[in-house]
Amino acid sequence: MTIRQLLIALLKSGPHTARDLSVAAHLPEKDVTFHLEHVRRSVGRSLIIEPAECLACGYVFADRRRLTKPGKCPRCRSTRIGPPLFSVAG
Repeated sequence: MTIRQLLIALLKSGPHTARDLSVAAHLPEKDVTFHLEHVRRSVGRSLIIEPAECLACGYVFADRRRLTKPGKCPRCRSTRIGPPLFSVAG
């Protein structure tokens, strides 16, 4: 099983953060986000991304295209950001 096949299998089991996937796949978190870009292309619209959210003010990063966690909130400048969650439908 390739790394991307493993990631797709993990994502089918439910929502995971990039950190969860990196632990399960024994990869650095940066490599997971790189592979998630390709998974997004291969599975198309069935990749579900629950956006990151500021833990201080509740701002949701709904329009964000990058799969990494944002550095700080544009509204309150807090760095307490909850990571995005990824899953695959079906």
